[in-house]
Amino acid sequence: MMAANKRAGRRRRSKHRGSMKVITVIVVMMCCMFGFFTWQNTQKSKQYALIEQNLQKQIEDEEENQKAIEEKAAYQKTDAYIEDLARDKLGLVHENEIIFKKK
Repeated sequence: MMAANKRAGRRRRSKHRGSMKVITVIVVMMCCMFGFFTWQNTQKSKQYALIEQNLQKQIEDEEENQKAIEEKAAYQKTDAYIEDLARDKLGLVHENEIIFKKK
């Protein structure tokens, strides 16, 4: 009887060994896939960080341009701008000014 029980136990173990190998292979494959997807997400994260930096720089540049445009618009509303425009475009001068021309 004892020998029969040992043989039956060995048969069950040999059946389980095959399924354990399959399970081990599946677990290893899943770990590899998890590692690959983690690496891939890390690479995408780095790319998105670079894109974000570029977009932030563009935002800062556009804010500087907007400030320059606002300053120019404010200057164009002053008398100094009108006077400079009259001097440049029309050649007008004040009464007490003397103009020297190059020959």
